[in-house]
Amino acid sequence: MFSTSILTPDSGDFSSHLLKSKQAVISSDHTQGLCQDLVIPMTNFLLEDKGLMVLAGDVFDVPIRKDIIHRVVRWQLAKRQQGTHSTKTISEVSGTGRKPYPQKGTGRARHGTLRGPQFRGGATMHGPKPRSHAFKLNKKVRRLGLKIALSARAAEGKLLVFDDLEMPTHKTKNVVNWYNQMNECKKLLLVDGGPIEENLKRATQNLHYVNVLPSVGLNVYSILLHDTLVMSRDAVDRVVERMHTPINR
Repeated sequence: MFSTSILTPDSGDFSSHLLKSKQAVISSDHTQGLCQDLVIPMTNFLLEDKGLMVLAGDVFDVPIRKDIIHRVVRWQLAKRQQGTHSTKTISEVSGTGRKPYPQKGTGRARHGTLRGPQFRGGATMHGPKPRSHAFKLNKKVRRLGLKIALSARAAEGKLLVFDDLEMPTHKTKNVVNWYNQMNECKKLLLVDGGPIEENLKRATQNLHYVNVLPSVGLNVYSILLHDTLVMSRDAVDRVVERMHTPINR
């Protein structure tokens, strides 16, 4: 089963005082990295209580491995590098192909062209040419890196789950007011399940400290660039489903 569970006051599976807490409901003796399911409260932009959500332990509570994070980030940055650097070879540099002076009799060193790399304005030998810097990284490693990034944010208490990311209006001040109520938050990443709602997109496009992504675009590097991660319930379900989908070989 890849779906996450939602607990509401009507289900009778927990006491109502849990809904009053805005922090993750994790026992004090919980040890990170044991792949245990996590229970965190759901809310929205109005800070209303929307029940509790059970996060899959094999996605949000895996052991933290910095070496895997390092490999995935290097893979992402190398893949997006433009690689448009280029230098001119001896056949591309501007200049004549005439022999500058006779081979013998002048007492000078012999040269056949003035476009060689030893001359000013000449060619560059073994210089860079346009190429792709991307390299292969196994899908298992890439998937594990995303799980580790999500687990790290959950362990830090920097993972918030919203019932939805719907905004009543497109006014930026609504997002700013909600952001100012958050503690120790510098950069914020909002992740929705499907296409980004128009009101949310317009309300956040002028804020350099708030970015929005669909769940299909969630990646390790974006999570590390933002200290707080906010995911909608639909986004959590889609990410867990993606992590549990068998890898095609």
